[in-house]
Order: sequence, then C-alpha cells, then structure tokens
Amino acid sequence: MRNDWQETGRRILFASAFLGSLTGCAHRDAVDTVGNWWHQYEGGAIAQQRPPPPGAHNPYPHVGLTPTTPPEMPSPAARTNLTDQLEAQRNFGNRLAAADGPLPVASTAAPSRPPTPKPRAPSADSDSGSSMTVDAPGQTTGNTSTTATSGASSTTPAPARHTQATADQHAPELAMPAVTQFAPPPIKPGELPQIGNLPPAAPQFPGFDIPRDAALPDRPAPAYALADPHGRLFRFGQSSDQLAPGQEQDIGHALDGRGPHAPVYVTGFGDATSLAIIDQAASLRLGLLRARTLADALIVQGVDGTDIRIAASAIGHGARISLRP
Repeated sequence: MRNDWQETGRRILFASAFLGSLTGCAHRDAVDTVGNWWHQYEGGAIAQQRPPPPGAHNPYPHVGLTPTTPPEMPSPAARTNLTDQLEAQRNFGNRLAAADGPLPVASTAAPSRPPTPKPRAPSADSDSGSSMTVDAPGQTTGNTSTTATSGASSTTPAPARHTQATADQHAPELAMPAVTQFAPPPIKPGELPQIGNLPPAAPQFPGFDIPRDAALPDRPAPAYALADPHGRLFRFGQSSDQLAPGQEQDIGHALDGRGPHAPVYVTGFGDATSLAIIDQAASLRLGLLRARTLADALIVQGVDGTDIRIAASAIGHGARISLRP
C-alpha cells in the first residue's frame, strides 16, 4: 500500500514538472515546445534564439481614439467641377458608342460541308460488271490512258513527268546578290569625323513632274508662349483646388520685397489638355478656384483682400504669386 502511494506521488510530481515546463512557454503550445527541444538537440543556427518581432516592446496603440480634425478635402466647388468633367466624359463615350453602332456579330451558321464523292459508273471494257472507281474531290481520274483498238498499246503521262523532273534538276540555281559592306575610314586621334556629302537631288521620272514646293522649308510653327510664367509656383492636387501640404512658408517668401499696399497678382492654371471649348471652360473654372484658394491663404498671411488681383488661365499647372503683372 505504501509503495502504491509513493508511485502515485511520483507520477503527480512528474506531471506537474512537465506541465510547468509547458506553461513556461506562454506563446507556444506543446508541439512548438517539443519542436524547440528537438532544435536544441540538433544545435547550430536553428537552435539560436530568434529576434523579437518589430514593435514587440512598444506600447499598445489607443485603437479607440479617432481623428479629432477633419481631413483636408477639395472645396465643394472643385468637387462639383470634377464631377461635371467626369459626367461630360461619360456622355461623350456613350455618344461615340451610339454613333459607331453595335459590334458586328459573327455568323453562327454551320460551315458548308464538301460534297460527298459519288461512285463512277463501271466501264464497258471492265472484266466484271461489279467493279467501280471512287474519285475524291479535286482528284483527277486515275485511268488516264486511252484504249485503242485491240492489240494497240496504251499511252500514259509518266514520261512527261520524268522529263519535267529532269529539266528541274538541270535548271541553274538562283543566287543571291553579293553583299557589299562599307567600312568608314578610320578616325585618327585629334581629328573630327568626316561629314558625308549632301543628299542627292530628287530623282526624275519620265511622265512625272516633281512639285515645285518639294525643296521649300517646312511651315513655321506657331509662336506659342513656351516660357514659364513669372512668379512663385504652388502645387495643387490633381484636378483639385487643394493646396499641396508643406508650402505655407513659400507663401511668405513670395511676398519678399513687397511694399505697403502693393498689389499681389495671383494666377491659377487649369491643367488643360485639349483645345475644345468645353474642356477650356472647365479648366478656367478650376484655375479660378485655385487662384481663390491661394488668395485666401494670402489673406491669412495678413495681405489685404483689396490688394490681391486674381486671374486664371486654362493651360498651365498649379498657381503662381507674383508682385508684377
């Protein structure tokens, strides 16, 4: 009886020690713990301690907190302008689809099958009346010999085919023209490369007259204003009047050298990519909204509203502040 109690106590002690070893690994179960023991038995790099995950020792974030300030968004007028542009593009696509009509649909009818070959009638000179010959579509008749009177020999086109094959074997082979390579003269150190001759004159063909304006120069390009407008540039979001962040100090720098009650010129641009009247009008509205946003920022900086001159242009990017018109 005493030995039974001792054996039971040993089992309880061993189970408690085993469970204690498992509870020491709070983030691993029994399978991971046994796997860790095996890795330690193997040794090497697999038995080394793994680094903690990133942010394991950082404090927990306050998930319940929400932003206390509303996010910056374009003005209602800018959103309305963008909506109008999207609606115009959608309507334009619908009208194009209606003008083009429905797409052609391929015919679902089954393709026509080739005609079934018909058996030929038996020949009068055949040995038995039950023999027949079947010709496939496009195949010539196999019996090309002509039967003469009894005792006469039959002629076949086999010698003609043999003669044609012999003529093809003795025909001369077509040779490709010889390829000529042009090697430019070597350039010595310190010498400029040689410039080739001028292009040759236009060829003359009998019966064709060369136009008189063939040698005239190209038409001059329109004199577009390709230079950037003067003033400090301010960036905005795509198709939006929301000023890009991080430009508050640039507004103050744009006013450097301004006298008291000196006018400030603000010009907004609408990022126009087309010369269509509708696109130009929408770009002008966007440019005015951007100029108004920049003017509000100037008023916050202490500029009197009566000293601000607002303008807009359809072609261009962002908006600019200048002290001269």
